Amino acid sequence: MMKQFTILILTALLLAGGVSVSAKDDKKKGAAEPGVFQGGVVYMLPRTGIRIQAEVLQEKFFHGPYYEFAAKYLGVKNSASSDGESWKITDLTMESFGAPDPAEVHKANGAAASMLSLSEEGVLIGINSSVKGDPTKIYTSDFTPALELPHEIWSEMSMHSFLEGKDSLKHSGDKVKSFEEKAAEAAQDILKLRKRKALLLASKYDKLPPDGQAYQVMVTELNKIIGDYESLFFGKTFKAKHHYTFEVVPDAKSNKPLVAFRFSPSSGVLPESNVSGKPILLELEPNSDLAHNSEQKATPSAGETASNGLFYRTPGTVVARLLNGGEVLAQIRLPMAQYGVVTPFPDGLINGEYSIEIHPVTGEIKRIGN
Repeated sequence: MMKQFTILILTALLLAGGVSVSAKDDKKKGAAEPGVFQGGVVYMLPRTGIRIQAEVLQEKFFHGPYYEFAAKYLGVKNSASSDGESWKITDLTMESFGAPDPAEVHKANGAAASMLSLSEEGVLIGINSSVKGDPTKIYTSDFTPALELPHEIWSEMSMHSFLEGKDSLKHSGDKVKSFEEKAAEAAQDILKLRKRKALLLASKYDKLPPDGQAYQVMVTELNKIIGDYESLFFGKTFKAKHHYTFEVVPDAKSNKPLVAFRFSPSSGVLPESNVSGKPILLELEPNSDLAHNSEQKATPSAGETASNGLFYRTPGTVVARLLNGGEVLAQIRLPMAQYGVVTPFPDGLINGEYSIEIHPVTGEIKRIGN
């Protein structure tokens, strides 16, 4: 009986020692060798879009109420007799931006999957790197811009009374002056103001303001008064500038020009769906020689495999033009991801010894460091 009890005690001690050693060994192994990453991480490569920013000038014209008397009293023929509105593109710029490419969705495998840095859109931007993606910017355009106009277009029709024989005390007169009589008075006032301005500029007055600034104020005010009264004959124009942003993501498989937006000289910038405007086309001319040579060089050689599931892009170069019919409005040369080739990272580069940054717009390798 005593012998059996001794055997049981020795067996328990041996088992306890084995567990202790095993736990210690496992602890050392966990500290020295991390567990193998199971599964994978899905990511996307970027494609390149073109952001178009347009500046457009709107002009709204109102014909003068005395337009039919401009030739008779001021000697100016063909004064405008109707209102009108015109729009003109004054500036166009293009720049590139990155967007996820739905045709380039991949899955990183093994330990490489734990080293990925992705943008908020799921685009690969780094491997074994602390690089962070910029927040996605949202651009919007307003297609119903409002030109601010004064409450009254013609607030000052004359500096004289509209009544003949007006009594300053009774504020009454015999009869209302005709429209032509008011036009004749306004024309006489314009001629007098022009003469006064000429005398001021020629320094014919005995006493001039003591400083140049006051003199300039007088000239500016005279110009304003003359301009206001001349507009009664020649009309008045109000101007406003508007800014629009359009984003286009081209498909490398299509060679057709894309409609960036539509434009009408009478209505301004219009959405692509509004066919009343003329299309402003985006034409793309890729560098075919560069794409062909890149495709040849991108063929994996010995030691380069895609077993890790990691890829990057070698972008192509494209000349982008904005066309209004046969007229070139703007042109720029841009690197674009979808006009290049997709290449696997060699396994030897994805071993944790290198830090890699990926360009978020083109998918190209931006930097490799230790």
